[in-house]
Amino acid sequence: MGGGNSAGQAVVYLAGQATKVWLLVRGSELESSMSRYLVDRIAGLPNVEVVTQTHISGLEGEDGMLDAVRWRHGKSKEEVRRPIRHLFLFIGAEPNTTWLSGSGVALDAKGFVLTGGDDGRRPLETSRRGIFAIGDVRSNSVKRVAAAVGEGAQVVAILHAFLAGANQTPAATA
Repeated sequence: MGGGNSAGQAVVYLAGQATKVWLLVRGSELESSMSRYLVDRIAGLPNVEVVTQTHISGLEGEDGMLDAVRWRHGKSKEEVRRPIRHLFLFIGAEPNTTWLSGSGVALDAKGFVLTGGDDGRRPLETSRRGIFAIGDVRSNSVKRVAAAVGEGAQVVAILHAFLAGANQTPAATA
């Protein structure tokens, strides 16, 4: 599910691995959200079906295993059910950071949290000293689960050092 470049790249890859790939897109066309070279490449893949103006209406399965996906076409509201065992979502990246408004944590133009910098901040530290951010919410992050896990492990060590430094009292001078 998705209509951007990440979804397009995944479809091209998955088409080489799977018998059939359905690309479900909420919009009316791929051209408005995907690079031309990907649109052309997908159009040339015989095992890919692009379904526009569609949203997923249900998932079916048992014991944690996906057996079928249901989707509805936007205009007709017709529901389609297909026996599908794997679902990949590529539906964009809008950070949920509005709750940070007024906190003093700096965000980029798209709403992602700014971290690190040349002003003495630690690599994952926000514009507020002692507040750290990891994962997809960070500006310029890799946007991958493994990277977020690694950043989480990294920030634990950074937090220990930060807290150790914060608990030290300056030595008395005479």
